[in-house]
Amino acid sequence: MELAQRNITMPCDDSNKAFLKIIKIHEKSKEMKSLCEDLDLYKELVQESKNGMEKGVQSKDTGAKKKDEEQKNKIELMNDELEEKEEDNNDDNYDDDDDDIKELKRNLWNVQGTLVQQIVEFYKSFVNDNHHLDTDEVKMEITPGVGGQEALLFSKKLFTMYENFCKKKNYEYEVKNRITDDMTKGGNKNIVVHIRGKDVYENFAQEIGIHRVQRVPINSKKIQTSTSIVLIFDEKRIKDKLQKKINFSKTDLLIETKRSGGAGGQSVNKNETCVKIVHKPTNITVEVQKTSSQIQNKSIAIELLRSKLYNFYYEQEKIIYLKDKKNQKLSGNRSEKIRTYNFIHDVVIDHVANVQYSDIHKFFKGDHLIQLINKKKKIFYQNIVDETLMYILSRAGK
Repeated sequence: MELAQRNITMPCDDSNKAFLKIIKIHEKSKEMKSLCEDLDLYKELVQESKNGMEKGVQSKDTGAKKKDEEQKNKIELMNDELEEKEEDNNDDNYDDDDDDIKELKRNLWNVQGTLVQQIVEFYKSFVNDNHHLDTDEVKMEITPGVGGQEALLFSKKLFTMYENFCKKKNYEYEVKNRITDDMTKGGNKNIVVHIRGKDVYENFAQEIGIHRVQRVPINSKKIQTSTSIVLIFDEKRIKDKLQKKINFSKTDLLIETKRSGGAGGQSVNKNETCVKIVHKPTNITVEVQKTSSQIQNKSIAIELLRSKLYNFYYEQEKIIYLKDKKNQKLSGNRSEKIRTYNFIHDVVIDHVANVQYSDIHKFFKGDHLIQLINKKKKIFYQNIVDETLMYILSRAGK
């Protein structure tokens, strides 16, 4: 799926050092390739012979069975010896081999162990950094796309479906924002929910994209197609990142004081209790004159500035996120869908997993959604594995 097919950008020198090691390992592994192939071929031949014996035993008489059993035991003995030799690669017991064979076995074992370790480190650092698999808190945004009032109603229906899903998975969720029914009066235009729980990201990541609904509105006789856009944000990571950004230094601030205006007596006009703070890097300005104390007003102004900066940087992160999802074309266009909910035929069709479920109302209750997400997670992780291996091979081949 699109989420797992993003290109991984290669950061910093440490990662290059890691992949230089992989290149060396790759070169060493070439030298031992023939040995590995011989061992694999030997094991395959043994296994085929063993399977052939098992089939042959069933069709022979008692005397033949005894002979076959002896041959089978010999093959099993050879197989056991092979496995013992492979286990010896992890020990210092190479007494039966000459020095060259000992060194070759040690190198082969070291290559295998080091390569596995490098892949694990790569996965933990770069892959997880792109896919946020370690987070236990996400923010979901459900925004009506094309379709006017029908898109709004469908977004609410999607939220009910995810609410049922959270209850079945024992996830904690908190609704931060609900869609206002009358959008013409400048009300809320999307649903925002914070969700916490085990494996929460990898589950909800499967829902990112355009959801399309086809049904006949109550006040119409024609089929209408509408959409809703679902986005997932790694809230925990964003909070940690933004917390660092809003911890500004004194040199970032321009603080001015002046006399407060309005009612308040002579002291208000005589003392400069109004505090104005400008954040130089962003040019965000706050001004506070709530109290007759300059110190209190300054404290209030700083907290207000932190809040504004948080919102400012959060929107920046959101822009970066949406650019990163450009391959998904999240414009809300009807043709850019990951799933279709067809009320006319009472069916839900997922275009990523290429499956469909009947009984659309049951799907919204959450049971079928759990089945679908589990199916899509397999695709998700397979894409991650492919992405990781392709990247490592491309680096090793340079």
